[in-house]
Amino acid sequence: MDKLKTGIKNLDYILGGGIPVYSLNIVSGSPGSGKTIFVQNIIFNSARNGLKSLYLTTISESQFKMVRHLQEFEFFSDDFLGDKVIYGDLGAVLREQGTDKVLGYLTEMIKRHLPNIVVIDSFKAIRDIFPDEKAFKAFVFDLAAALSIWEVTVFLIGEYEEKELTILSEFAVADGIFHLYGQEEKRFQKRYLRILKMRGTNFEQGEHLFKISHAGIEVYPRMKPEDNELQYEVRLKKKGFGIAGLDEMLCGGLTEGTITLISGSTGTGKTAFALKFLLEGAEKGEKGLFLSFEEPVAQLQNTARHLGWEIDRYLADGRLDIKFISPIELDVDKHAFEILDIVREKKVERFVIDSISSFERSVYDLQKYRDYLWAMGQQLKGQHITTIFTVLNEELFSPMVVTKAQISLMADNVIILRYVEADSSIRKVVGILKARGSDHDKALREYEITKNGINILGKLDKADMLR
Repeated sequence: MDKLKTGIKNLDYILGGGIPVYSLNIVSGSPGSGKTIFVQNIIFNSARNGLKSLYLTTISESQFKMVRHLQEFEFFSDDFLGDKVIYGDLGAVLREQGTDKVLGYLTEMIKRHLPNIVVIDSFKAIRDIFPDEKAFKAFVFDLAAALSIWEVTVFLIGEYEEKELTILSEFAVADGIFHLYGQEEKRFQKRYLRILKMRGTNFEQGEHLFKISHAGIEVYPRMKPEDNELQYEVRLKKKGFGIAGLDEMLCGGLTEGTITLISGSTGTGKTAFALKFLLEGAEKGEKGLFLSFEEPVAQLQNTARHLGWEIDRYLADGRLDIKFISPIELDVDKHAFEILDIVREKKVERFVIDSISSFERSVYDLQKYRDYLWAMGQQLKGQHITTIFTVLNEELFSPMVVTKAQISLMADNVIILRYVEADSSIRKVVGILKARGSDHDKALREYEITKNGINILGKLDKADMLR
């Protein structure tokens, strides 16, 4: 089946390649949800591909006001007006001649301009003018029949509430239904898109974040764990930290392509351990990405320098990249998708997120947080990227807590950093709670972080440890 490419970022991916041509689609949502910009973005992108659109306004926003608002968007071009994008006033026909003349006017405009795409905005306004549901239902079926004869792709825009989508007659004849809506999540006001119906193509279900920017509509597909069992090549190669004692505890390092949690209280050195893992990879010519939600890039560089690590050289030659996203601005719907794009684009082999606790704080729904991390983990494993997630343990002296959200279940390896009280002093110890497929060291070992890096010391006697 031929498909209309929308040209909107990631939307064609969600649609399985685009919208089937000659389909009748309804774009619904409350006022201000982005319906008009959504369709306008599609028709101007289509104009660049040589397609002609006929955009008919009713009694909502006038075409002149609409064009004035569109000028701020990059997708808009004056060059297409009157040629590839033609505006008509269906509202004047409704006001002056009544509903009986709508089909005749529409047929005349299609004959005159021979468009590939026809838009009516707002279709809900036409419904409100009809005297009763029976008359409007007959009009809808006549309209759908007429448009199918002309072989045009149709968009009917309307201010519909979600509860109306299953009961009103126009939705019965629709081939596709896009529903746009907003939600409040703590600090953010978000816009979401759901495709409720699309005949003739497979599409990604669920709610997808979208944003309206100067460029137009940008869609961020919902990340979800795969329903099927994850299939990927198992590799036995080890990737070390370059910390002698720790690599010995791990029987050579982390298995390539696995997910590792480094859990620890504040000040235990989670960031330093994770950063050293990437620097060791850079030394071996492997590309690494450190994504920080906690410390700015300059602060991480200073930390590495104070530990005697040559971070600047690796940053300069591209073997290491550090990106900082403020936890205040962290939007998991958007950034989780962008993170994976960066990883693929840069062909990263070692990857760190410091810390996923910031993800947890940015998501109101804890299950959604788990789903995002599971989905990210599956995609990273499928690309054989060896990944470390650091996570904050708020219990300073707790011996076993990894994370309250039970994210440790998704990890192949779990490294615990914690404090113990011994000989009237506070010491730091490291332990390997889990290392899948490896006979790892079961002992807790003391470590220190000095100007010469991280040093793993000997075992700490049980008698010295605070239980």
